[in-house]
Amino acid sequence: MNTLAGDWWESGSWWQLVVTITASIAVGILGAWAALRSSNPKRQLTWRVRSNTPLMSVPGNPQGSELAVTFFGAPLASPRIVELVIANSGRRDITAAMFHDAQPLRFDFGAPVCTILDVTTSPAGSIRPTFDTAGWHIVGDDTSGECWVDVLPTLLSKGQEVVLSVLVDGDEKPVDLVRFPLVDVAPVSEAPGERSRALAEALSRTSIYLGPIRIRVRSDRP
Repeated sequence: MNTLAGDWWESGSWWQLVVTITASIAVGILGAWAALRSSNPKRQLTWRVRSNTPLMSVPGNPQGSELAVTFFGAPLASPRIVELVIANSGRRDITAAMFHDAQPLRFDFGAPVCTILDVTTSPAGSIRPTFDTAGWHIVGDDTSGECWVDVLPTLLSKGQEVVLSVLVDGDEKPVDLVRFPLVDVAPVSEAPGERSRALAEALSRTSIYLGPIRIRVRSDRP
């Protein structure tokens, strides 16, 4: 009896059948998943801070130092340039009509915004979004400004990336997305590829068991 069980378990035809069934199931699942993706395209907006750089590397204001940064004649205590990247990382365009009630996206920089220095967009030919701020107010020796930047309703094409360079005056703080009026769009605060890397790292520690066979998914990355 033991011999028969061993012969059955070690039979090449048995394992061929198992592999065939497994492959058929996998193909069916992948086909259904592909059909679902094509019928329900996901829209996704990714944003991240690429850099947050102080304009003055000297801490504080050393006594007797004449080093200063001014904006329209007003001194800035802690000027920084923040580069914010906004990308349509989904599979469909994001249109201006998807901004609910024509409300803009709003990013809070955690420090008063002096001005928008530069806006670049790629690929070439994509529409350059319009941005809005509360403005920088100078009254005598007093300066003030709001901490937010708005992205007005616009077309963000699939794969489009916008880089916004902003001059702020204040200590380094995280940039937060505080208003997201887009309909049927998922906001993602991460760099492109972070989820793929996390999935790859998870799979690198995964083991699959099939009968007496142990399949180890390993990564060659250090």
